Amino acid sequence: MKKRSIRESLSFLLPSYTIKKNGFKRKDIKKIFNNLTMSFSHVYLIVSAILIVIMSALDIFMHIQSKGDFVGVYGVMGLIGLSVLISASGVTVILVVIGKFIKNEKSKLFINRFAGDFLYACTTTYLLCCIFADAERGFTSNTETLSASIIFTAVLLLIQSMQWIDALILDLGTSFGIVGVTIYCANVYQMKAVHYYCLIAFLYPFAAYLIISLLFFAESQRYKESIENERLHNHAYYDSLTKCKNRYALTDYLKQNKNRWENKENPNLLMVLFDIDDFRLYNNQFSHLGGDYCLKTMCEAIRNEFVSPDLDFFRYGGEEFLLFFELKDSNDAPIYLERVRKAISNLDIEAPIGAPKKVVTISVGGLLINNIKTFEFEEEMRIVDDYLYRAKASGKDVVCYNGSIMK
Repeated sequence: MKKRSIRESLSFLLPSYTIKKNGFKRKDIKKIFNNLTMSFSHVYLIVSAILIVIMSALDIFMHIQSKGDFVGVYGVMGLIGLSVLISASGVTVILVVIGKFIKNEKSKLFINRFAGDFLYACTTTYLLCCIFADAERGFTSNTETLSASIIFTAVLLLIQSMQWIDALILDLGTSFGIVGVTIYCANVYQMKAVHYYCLIAFLYPFAAYLIISLLFFAESQRYKESIENERLHNHAYYDSLTKCKNRYALTDYLKQNKNRWENKENPNLLMVLFDIDDFRLYNNQFSHLGGDYCLKTMCEAIRNEFVSPDLDFFRYGGEEFLLFFELKDSNDAPIYLERVRKAISNLDIEAPIGAPKKVVTISVGGLLINNIKTFEFEEEMRIVDDYLYRAKASGKDVVCYNGSIMK
């Protein structure tokens, strides 16, 4: 077995190494961090809910202990910090819940990103208020304030921002904030536990970097696996030349949709089969590379013409293509068929010598299926294939719809 180098063993600590090793581009890195931000919305929600319960209970306990003189006993900074954290936790819960109901991915990402950064900043504020308040109250040595600092530093690590720029700003801000408040308290209130806080401030960004690096490495592995699965899926379901779905995908498509079609009152399913006219002559004159270009260009034209999700586009074989449209109104069927025909003739691709037209054209067969309960693909395919050959026999570049040639 080949021994792994120390660098490879510790690669999870080096995001740059992970990026280079996997060949990630900028869009991949952005996607990985966006995935982390979205997945961490659950962490923000749970932590916020726990903080609300704990801080509210602490607030009640402190008011009972202070016998109504909360400010006098625990200080203004303690009151401010507690209020900020309880309010921030509540706002974070609301933001994350709102994000669950938003469908727009960019808006959802922004809300989750803001929620995490907001909770982080407010928790940092509470941590700094605790140090200040405890020093003000006379806890000037290694007492409760240090324990609280360690606990809340751990909480900050847990709700780490999942975007590099945000994390850099917030982590360094936290470290400098701890040092600044500690130095101030040491000078004003003679707080003696300065070295403990400085150690926390020094180690904190490294711990935060370690956590983000681990999460980035784990998510990058999952992302790479999903990309590979998608590539294998596309290879199995899509024609590599035209990017249309293939016969294997067609079988799955019919299985998945038949029950849904049957449950619709008026499915109005339009089945379209078209064939490139005189394509053999085109290949003979312009070579197979020219034929490939023609196929790709025509398929792209169809996709541009029908941008609606109602379109399902399959390469049935050779130069034959199958389309399915779910129409709202059966009277729209002739319009859709004519749009298919014109999408190709309007390309003005030069036709081969011997073809009846100056540009490449297609012949189209169309069948409107109203009764899905009697739908049998092989039988319907035989009918629409017959319509296609009627169109070819009628001079090509025409549409045969439900057995009649459209003029």
